[in-house]
Amino acid sequence: MEKLQLSVIIPVYKTPADSLLRALDSTSSLMFPHETVVVFDGDPDTCLLETVESCASNDAAVRHITIPHAGLAGARNAGIQASSGAWVTFLDADDEIVPAGIEDLVAYGDRHGCQLVQGSYRKQMTETVECCGLDSRPKLFRGGGARNFLCTVFLVDCGTSTAWSKIFLRSYLIDNHILFDTTLPIEDTPFMFDAVVDMDCVGFVPACCYVYYRNEGSLVTSFREDYAQRIQQYLKEFKRRIDSLSDARVAASFEQYIVFYLLLVMLHFVFNPANGWNAQRQHAEFDRLLHIDLYQYALEHADCRQFSYSKRISAFVVRHHMFYIMKMICRLRNRQIHN
Repeated sequence: MEKLQLSVIIPVYKTPADSLLRALDSTSSLMFPHETVVVFDGDPDTCLLETVESCASNDAAVRHITIPHAGLAGARNAGIQASSGAWVTFLDADDEIVPAGIEDLVAYGDRHGCQLVQGSYRKQMTETVECCGLDSRPKLFRGGGARNFLCTVFLVDCGTSTAWSKIFLRSYLIDNHILFDTTLPIEDTPFMFDAVVDMDCVGFVPACCYVYYRNEGSLVTSFREDYAQRIQQYLKEFKRRIDSLSDARVAASFEQYIVFYLLLVMLHFVFNPANGWNAQRQHAEFDRLLHIDLYQYALEHADCRQFSYSKRISAFVVRHHMFYIMKMICRLRNRQIHN
C-alpha cells in the first residue's frame, strides 16, 4: 500500500453542501498520495452525506467518519486519531486549500525535517481579497529559534494563530499527545501554543496554501450576555500556561493578544447594537472592563506596534479611556460587518 504523505481533515457541522463540495474539490487536485478525512460532527444531513459519498465514488482518497456531536475541537481531534498521513492539515468545510501551496509545504518540511510548516493564505471577502503571510521569504526556526515562531502565534496579524494554512507532522502530535482543548471557547491558538512550545524545527514558506472565505455567518454578530466573561476566563486560563513557561518574549507577545481580545469584547459586547443598551450602560461596562487587572496590565505593557494600523488606533483609544471615540469606531465596524 502506498504511503500517504498527507491527511486533510475536514470537520463538518451544518455546512452548506455547495461549500463542502468546494472544499472537497480543492483536495482532489493534490498530486501526491493523500487522504481526505471528513469528520461529521453528529449525524449529517442527507445532502451532506450524499455530497461526500459522491466525491468518494470519484476520488478514492475521500472517506468519512461520524462522531457524536463534540464541537469543532472534538471533531478535529477525531480526525487526527483517524488519519494516517505523515502530515496532517486542517481544512474548514467552507474554505479551500491551494494544492500547489500545500505541496510546497510538504516538500519543505520533508527536506528540512520540520515538525510544522506554516504557509501564507488568502482572505476572500465579499468585495476584496487580502493576502496574509509571516514574511515574503522562507524561514527556518531551529532549536531555540522555534520560540521566535511561538511568539508570532499571539500576533494576530501574522496569520500563524489558526490551525489551518499549515501542516503538522502527525507523529509529533500523536507522540506528544497534542490535541485541541474541548473545554475552551477558542480552539486554535491554545492548540498552536501546545503544539509549538516544545518543537525544535518549524518552517515557513510564503506559498499561498489556503483560501479563507470570510462572510457574515462566520463573524460574531449576535449578542451573548456571557461573552465578556467567557473571554476573560479563557485569557486567564491561557495566561497560566504562559506564566508557567517563564519566557519573557512569549509573555510580551501574549500581552498583545490580550489587548486584541479586549478590542473584540468592545466590538461584540459593549458596543454590539444587538445588546439594546443605552449610553449609560455602555459606559459602565466600558469602565468596568478597563479596571480589570488582566486588561489594565496588558494595556500598560503591550507593544502594539505590530498591530495593523486600525487596531493600533483602537488600542490607543482604549488605553486612554476614550469612550465616545471607541463607540464611534465600533459603530463603523459593526456597519461593515452587517453590510
